[in-house]
Amino acid sequence: MSKYFIQIPGLLKPEEIQEVEGLMTSVQFVDGKATAGMAAREVKNNMQAEGNDKALFKIQELVDKALASSPLFNIAALPKTVYPPLLSKYTAGNFYGWHVDSPVMGDPPMRTDLAMTIFLSDPSTYEGGELILQTASGNVVFKPNKGDAVLYPCQYLHCVNEVRSGARLAVVTWVQSNVASPEKRQILFDLNQVHAVLHQKDMHSPEANLLLQTHSNLFRMWADV
Repeated sequence: MSKYFIQIPGLLKPEEIQEVEGLMTSVQFVDGKATAGMAAREVKNNMQAEGNDKALFKIQELVDKALASSPLFNIAALPKTVYPPLLSKYTAGNFYGWHVDSPVMGDPPMRTDLAMTIFLSDPSTYEGGELILQTASGNVVFKPNKGDAVLYPCQYLHCVNEVRSGARLAVVTWVQSNVASPEKRQILFDLNQVHAVLHQKDMHSPEANLLLQTHSNLFRMWADV
C-alpha cells in the first residue's frame, strides 16, 4: 500500500452514523453524472444526493464537524479548504470507472490535493463496490468498515467496482491542503508521528522540542497560505 494513503478508522462515530442514516431517508438522489467532469461523466454510473436538499446540508455539517475533530485527518491532510461533502449511492449494476478527479473544483475555485471517501454501509451488506487506486506497484483495494474513511492524493487513477448486490452509500469530498506536495505532507506526517512518541515519554525533552521545532519550521517553509 502506498504510504500516501491514509485510512481513518471510525471517522464517523456510531451515533453520528445513526443520525446520518435517519437523514438519508428524506434525501433525494439524482443521476451522479451531473457533477462529473467531461471525461469522468463517460464512466460514472451512480446516484448522488440533490445539492439543495436540507437533509443533505445537515449531513454535510455532521461530516465537517467530524473532520474538524479528527486529529489524524488534520495531521495527514493539513487542510486549507474542504469541498462540501457529496453523498453517493451505488446499487446493483452501478459503478464508477477509472478516472482522475478534476484538478480544480468549486466556486470560488479550490485545488484538489486530496480526495476522501467515508464509507456509510457495512461491507457485509453489499457485494462489489470496492474503491481501487492504481499505483506503480499495483492496485490498492479498499472496502473498510462503516464509518471508516480513506484519504488519498488526487493524482491517482481510481475507480469503484460494480456493485453486484446490496447498496453502497458513501460521502465523498476533496481537500486543498496547506502543503500541496504529497511528499512534503508525508515528511510532516512522519515527523508528527515521531514527535507524538517522544512527547508521550517526556514532553519537555530536548529531542521532543527539537523535533517540534523542525516540524514547525518545515511547515512554515512549505505552507501555501
